[in-house]
Amino acid sequence: MTAMMIVMVSLPTTTTTGSIAPFPLSPSYSTFSNLTTGSRTSTHYEYMDRFSLRSTPTDSNPVLSSNLPPPPSAASSSLDSASDVVRRFYEGINSRDLSTVVDLIAEDCVYEDLVFPQPFIGRKAILEFFEKFIYTISQDLQFAIDDISGEDTSAVGVTWHLEWKGKQFPFSKGCSFYRLQVVNGERKIIYGRDIVEPALKPGDLALVGLFLSLI
Repeated sequence: MTAMMIVMVSLPTTTTTGSIAPFPLSPSYSTFSNLTTGSRTSTHYEYMDRFSLRSTPTDSNPVLSSNLPPPPSAASSSLDSASDVVRRFYEGINSRDLSTVVDLIAEDCVYEDLVFPQPFIGRKAILEFFEKFIYTISQDLQFAIDDISGEDTSAVGVTWHLEWKGKQFPFSKGCSFYRLQVVNGERKIIYGRDIVEPALKPGDLALVGLFLSLI
């Protein structure tokens, strides 16, 4: 929780007629002012984040940290997190209900499964791929997420394995990467890549083969 502090500043006011326009304030803190006219002194209370103190902007004294990004709007804070979108993607595949997955994939999404020589380009091609996948394997075979990153709003990493009736299926571990973008007010997957554990594990022989292929 961000620490807050209260700064009390007494500002003299000049004698004027009518109301006094409020000071323009930076959006990073809220201000409560009790301003009066006449010769009385107005008390100005400012509640400021002590880690990002700013000067009150005037014509001769602009906001010192005006290059900082504005606080998130209500619209952006209501978006599903990137990790939640990816979790829902896996849940839709596990339930074999692709209708719940359609809106999670952008129209121009590119999906790479490194078992295949070419990526699947576009939502239609990706859904056709997963349709073949879910109707080829038993519904008892399910994705189980081992770990998923949740710190980024546009990129998610996942490690997973397959389970058969609650037990880990052999040679089924994998990792995936997803990039997301806000499209029409919703976070959608615009890129994905799957890397699956190979059934054959050549070990050092793979390095020898790679070396021989380069000479």
